Amino acid sequence: MRHYKLMTLIAIFLCGSSFANDSYFLCDTAKGTIKLDESKGVLQYTLSKDNKNEFNYTSKANDFSGFKYNHYSRFQTDYFNVSFINSGYRYTIFSNYEDEHESRGVSVTNLKSKKESVYDCKVVGIDRLSDLSAKLTCDKDSALGCE
Repeated sequence: MRHYKLMTLIAIFLCGSSFANDSYFLCDTAKGTIKLDESKGVLQYTLSKDNKNEFNYTSKANDFSGFKYNHYSRFQTDYFNVSFINSGYRYTIFSNYEDEHESRGVSVTNLKSKKESVYDCKVVGIDRLSDLSAKLTCDKDSALGCE
């Protein structure tokens, strides 16, 4: 089954199908497959495991409201985050590059306790998060800013 998921991710990434054109992020983590995609003007975050949706969050309107982004860049460093808040938790999909090291995944932070859990991507199929900078509102509460 794992081989099938990997081959599917690779096929989507390499073929440039219409699915890939609407997808901004796709990766496998220890918790399941994370997908951030657009359908009919609505942005949707999905966590699925064993071909079943475990968690969904969609933008509140066709302007992608509910999702925000941050971007920070300098020499040999680039951080790009897309985040949303749901039921007392902040979900942050991240794509980071620093000193030739890349990391991607999602962090989930309990807003009351400030406890954070990070789920790194094991396999990345799509990373087009930066394409969302023109579509999302900057999260001005974040220290990263929105360069």
